[in-house]
Amino acid sequence: MKENKKRVLIPGSFDPITVGHYDVIKRASEIFDEVYVVIFQNTEKTGKGIFSGSDCLEMLEKAVCGLENVYTDITDRLVVDYAKDKKIDYIVKGIRDTIDFEYEYDLFVINKSIGDYDTIFIPSMPEYKHVSSTFVRDMIKYDRDVTPYVPNGVADIINRIKANK
Repeated sequence: MKENKKRVLIPGSFDPITVGHYDVIKRASEIFDEVYVVIFQNTEKTGKGIFSGSDCLEMLEKAVCGLENVYTDITDRLVVDYAKDKKIDYIVKGIRDTIDFEYEYDLFVINKSIGDYDTIFIPSMPEYKHVSSTFVRDMIKYDRDVTPYVPNGVADIINRIKANK
C-alpha cells in the first residue's frame, strides 16, 4: 500500500464539463493518487450558467465515472477551506492561453495568501484550446450539436435537461 498519497483539487464551475476539462482531469489522474474535481458555486460566474449545480454534478459524475481515483463533489465553500478539510496537497488548473493564465495566476496568489496552497497548471492540448464552457453554452443556445465538445454521455444529459425545460 502506497503511503503519502498525493491529493489534488481541480476546482471549477463545470457548466458544463467540456472535453478540455476532461483531458486535464484524466491527465491529473495519471500523475496524482487522488483527484478531487469539485464544482464551486462561483460568485463571479453566478447567473452566467444555464445548468443548476445538481445538473453540473450529474454531468461531471458521468464524465469521470471510468477514472477510479477521481472523486466529485459540489460546494459553496472557499477553495482553500475545502482543500484543507480534504487534506489536499495541490490545486490543479487547466489553462488554454495567456488570458486563462493571468486569471488563474491571480487566483493562485489569493489561494497561496489565504491558504498556503500552490497551484499546478496543466496546459490545454492544442485540439481543445478553443473549447470552453461558454462556447458549449452558446452552441446549446443556438441548438447546435455539442457532442464533439463534451465527454461521452454528457450530450445525452444536456439534451434530456433541455427537453424538460
